[in-house]
Amino acid sequence: MTNRLQPELNQGQNAANATQTGVPVVDANELLGKRGVVAIMHGRDEYRLTRTRQNKLLLTKCQDNIGHGVSS
Repeated sequence: MTNRLQPELNQGQNAANATQTGVPVVDANELLGKRGVVAIMHGRDEYRLTRTRQNKLLLTKCQDNIGHGVSS
């Protein structure tokens, strides 16, 4: 993850920096699968991590937390 004040790093540099600091690294393609979406439970709140058409990641909080998880 980069911010506007630092130069953009390539994927290898980002992954190397994350592992050096002890932060777990997860490949987005493995996490999101073929559907491009995964449900994340945080306490009682459900969030969706989605890959957009522009190949960006979008995290949104779901309004209805009755159904937990993503159905296949």
